[in-house]
Amino acid sequence: MNMQEQNWQNFCNHHLGDWHGIRTRYSPQGEVTESFEGFRIIRANPEHTEITHTNRNIYADGNTEEQSWQFNKQSNNFTDGLMHPITPLMRFLVFEQGAATGAYKKLETGSFFGIELFFINDKLRHSLVIIYDKNGNLSRMTSIREDSANFPNQYWSTEVNLSHERNFSGNWIGTSLTMIPDLQVSTPVPAQLHWPLAGNETFFFPDGISLSCPSKVKVGTKFAITANWIVTPSYLQQLIVKYDDSGAFSSLTFEEFHLTDAGGIS
Repeated sequence: MNMQEQNWQNFCNHHLGDWHGIRTRYSPQGEVTESFEGFRIIRANPEHTEITHTNRNIYADGNTEEQSWQFNKQSNNFTDGLMHPITPLMRFLVFEQGAATGAYKKLETGSFFGIELFFINDKLRHSLVIIYDKNGNLSRMTSIREDSANFPNQYWSTEVNLSHERNFSGNWIGTSLTMIPDLQVSTPVPAQLHWPLAGNETFFFPDGISLSCPSKVKVGTKFAITANWIVTPSYLQQLIVKYDDSGAFSSLTFEEFHLTDAGGIS
C-alpha cells in the first residue's frame, strides 16, 4: 500500500463516526470566550471512497448551526495528504495509530494561518485548533473533547478554565515517529519527554491537555507547535508540527510515552 492510500485508510479507520463533544474557545490570553455542545458526524459509503462530514453546533442560547461537506478519494486524496473541502490550502495527515493534523501547507505573509491537532484513544478524541491572524499573531484556540460512543461521556470533565501550571515529573520513556510532507513515515526511534518548547507560550487545558505554541509566527523564522494529552496517569501522547524558515510545513511527529518510575503529573 502506498503512503497516499495508507493516509486515506488511516483516516477511515479512526476518524469516521458520530463524534459528540464540547467545544471551548479561548482568547490568546487563555480566557474562555465561548463553550458549547458540538457534533462532528463523519460517514463514508460502504466502499470508503466518499465521505460526508457534518458539523452541528448547539450554542448556549439554544441556537443551532449546521454545515456539511462532501469529499472523495479520487478528488481529495493527494500525495501530500487529504484535502478537506473547507480549504485547498490545508492537508490532513494521519498516522496509523490515528493521531493526525489538519495543517496549512504554508504560512503566507498577510494571510490567516491555522492548525488542528488530533489525539485519539479508542472511542475518545481530542483536538486543539490554533488560529493566527493576518499579522501572524495568535488569535484563538479551541479545545474539542469528543466521544464516539457516549454523550455525555464518563471520561471528559465539565471544567473549561485553564490551569496555571502542570507538573511533568517522572521518567517518561517512549517512541517517536515522524511524517514528512510526502507522507513517508520514519521507523520508530526511542524518545524521552521534552516539554515545553523554548520560546513558546504554554497553555494547560482541562483533562490533561497541554499546548506549547508561538505567540507570533512569520515567514523567515522556523517554528514548532506541540501539544500533548495525558491519557492515563502513566500514558501520554504528544504531537509536534514543524515549519521551516520559508513558512512551509516540514514535519509532523507523533510520540507515545509511558511512565517508568514513581513520578507523575499533577
